[in-house]
Amino acid sequence: MFLAFKELKFSKLKYAMVGFILTAILFLLFFVNGLASGLATADSSSLKNLPADYVVMNSEAEGNILKSEVGENAQEELGDSVAKDQFTPLTITMSTVKGKDAVADVVYFALETDHPSLPPVIEGKPIEEITGEEVVVDESIKRQGYALHDTLHDENLGADFTIAGFLENHTYSHMSVVYTNLNDFNKRSFSNPDKNQALLYYGKETDVAKMDVLTLEETVESMPGYSETQGSLLMMVTFLFIISAFVSTVFFYVITIQKRNQFGVLKAIGASTAFIAKSLVLQVVFLTISGLVLSLLGVSGMTKLLPDEMPFEISWQMIGFTGIVFLALNVSGSLVSVHQVAKTDALEAIGRAD
Repeated sequence: MFLAFKELKFSKLKYAMVGFILTAILFLLFFVNGLASGLATADSSSLKNLPADYVVMNSEAEGNILKSEVGENAQEELGDSVAKDQFTPLTITMSTVKGKDAVADVVYFALETDHPSLPPVIEGKPIEEITGEEVVVDESIKRQGYALHDTLHDENLGADFTIAGFLENHTYSHMSVVYTNLNDFNKRSFSNPDKNQALLYYGKETDVAKMDVLTLEETVESMPGYSETQGSLLMMVTFLFIISAFVSTVFFYVITIQKRNQFGVLKAIGASTAFIAKSLVLQVVFLTISGLVLSLLGVSGMTKLLPDEMPFEISWQMIGFTGIVFLALNVSGSLVSVHQVAKTDALEAIGRAD
């Protein structure tokens, strides 16, 4: 440990430069990860949090819930396998609502409000208790200036709705989801009440003729463009990991080659290979952890400057995973330098030492 920190102190500029590079790469990793997570949440959080174990859709929709159409026959068939109070039809309608001073694009999720385990609200009346013109809306609509008990006017439906409560993490394609009672919604909409987009149910997977039965995860992954967007961002994160490992490995390898004679002298006076290797690995760990802390401070400051409309989400699980993988890659890369130390011949190095 003494050797590791003594060397860091002696070559401040050299190690500060590689520390800066590692910090910048980690900052990018956290930013891209946070952006990917935020986009995923804004795109599909409503589907991830649907009150169901399985979603039944028309097989021709290929998992796209907006293109699906489920009729009475499917409901009757599912009702033979699942208790009636464990499933509900779901009708999804995109529309635009107006308030006093704002216009907002929304997505209606109309279902039977006596369905069990409906999403909990963070403010106002629970979904189970809404009646008539009352609706529960995702809190993201507050950014357009809406508040509890405000009226939403929908010109497409020719109806007014009152915000009775707010939900958290219920958006679809970056639009706020509006939960409403299915029967009341059918009275106001022009859709066929016998046709719905999907059936939601709790229980075991069951077959329904001409229908696909998907888990919530499969439903999310079937959203148009979702897998492609997340795949592109994942590729960027993967390359950033590879670049960071390459930069760290090359830097410490070059430093080790430059100091090979000095390491030989240390071996000649009794220092073991393990002692020198431990010093190298400790330097890598110290620089990586320092970069991790500095990059987190940078990301924390940046999030305060981002506009509310930008979907950005970072969790401690993500931070922990990124930090562990980053550290493991850098330590693994340092083993190349350790190999060079092990090959150093003390007698040969003494003859060439500065």
